[in-house]
Amino acid sequence: MTTNYTVQLSGAAQADYIAQRFNQPTPSAGIVKTIDIYDFRRAFSDYDRASQFSYEGLGALFEWLEELAEDTNTPYDLDVIGLCCEFSEYSDLAEIQANYSGTDIDSLDDLRDHTSVIEFDGGLIIQDF
Repeated sequence: MTTNYTVQLSGAAQADYIAQRFNQPTPSAGIVKTIDIYDFRRAFSDYDRASQFSYEGLGALFEWLEELAEDTNTPYDLDVIGLCCEFSEYSDLAEIQANYSGTDIDSLDDLRDHTSVIEFDGGLIIQDF
């Protein structure tokens, strides 16, 4: 004997089902604020993390996150503390090699094989690994 069930979804459950069924990103709930580079830098200052990255480094990180959001068609939720835990800024490859001694990183290409690398005039930001 086969039993058929009908399930009616509404609200967030319905949105999630539609997004999954049609391979679309799940709509986020809440208020979304689009920020610019000034707001991004200010957020780090507001969290007392202004010294975590250089002025130029924050600009490069902002651009990288913006491109990532556009490429994946997924808005990025700013998490200053998360970014500070996940990324580190270095002045050059030698500084990274000293911090990650014991790895086989001989070039930027080797580094890219291990993690995300954001290059900018004055340094590098990497996703810690």
